[in-house]
Amino acid sequence: MSTLDWEGLKTFALVCRGGTMSAAARELGVNQTTVARRLQRLEQKLGQPLLRRDGQSLRATAHAEPLLDTARAMEDRLAATLTGLERPPGRQPVSGLVRITGVDGVLENAVAPRIDALLAEHPGLRIDLIGGNRNLRVAQREADIALRLARPAGTTLDVRRLGDLAYGIYAAERNADPYRAPWVDLDEAFIDKPEQQWLAEHFPERRTLLRANRGGIIAELALATGACCLVPRCIGDRTPGLAMLDIDPAGRELWLVRHQDMAHLPRLRVVADWLAQTLCNGHWVVAAD
Repeated sequence: MSTLDWEGLKTFALVCRGGTMSAAARELGVNQTTVARRLQRLEQKLGQPLLRRDGQSLRATAHAEPLLDTARAMEDRLAATLTGLERPPGRQPVSGLVRITGVDGVLENAVAPRIDALLAEHPGLRIDLIGGNRNLRVAQREADIALRLARPAGTTLDVRRLGDLAYGIYAAERNADPYRAPWVDLDEAFIDKPEQQWLAEHFPERRTLLRANRGGIIAELALATGACCLVPRCIGDRTPGLAMLDIDPAGRELWLVRHQDMAHLPRLRVVADWLAQTLCNGHWVVAAD
């Protein structure tokens, strides 16, 4: 295959993975004009369009799906070959883009504040953090690593349980009475979530004053109104003015997810190991046995 063909295929795969030409351009270290030109040449050679718009993202057309599978397989085989080659002694530099998606509160409060340590050790890495309001799928390679609060199903996934995300009950006053004080709860759309079921079991008569759909918003509402709230400790501990009450609620399982064909890539291994160590180094995630 000519150099032009490989450049076009690789560019096509990266556009589909990131969803935009700008994301592919960052990964390749080129400008968007170069990305568009490579795609145009590939389309001209194949005689059909390769991409369709799906909301804010670019996706492969139905006719181009087999070509995308081929491009990804070539990319994976090349990465595996390079990983297996004999290398000189000493740790090799790790570089490239890693896109991490997950629960907003975990990314914002437990990952983002410590990311400088990862980049200091591996300055060639580039990290995209994408909150849970965009439910990117690892199986379709819309993200490289996902942090999920339930074990995902899928035969193409490499799944690793990190432990239990610790929760706490918080209020503006350390001596607040959770049986008499008002509460801020998750939105009713989340009534089936484990934390809401735990509240229903242990505080069935609580008076819900306000609701929200994000842990950070819940914490701020509780602080503003003097109410109690149940939120992950990574959120409650980082909200100035909130105090954790002496009650030990159940946590939620935290899973790290990768595509099994990508798990061997050095940049994904490094970031996955860093996430596991960072999240479990303290009291915000209770490590799995």
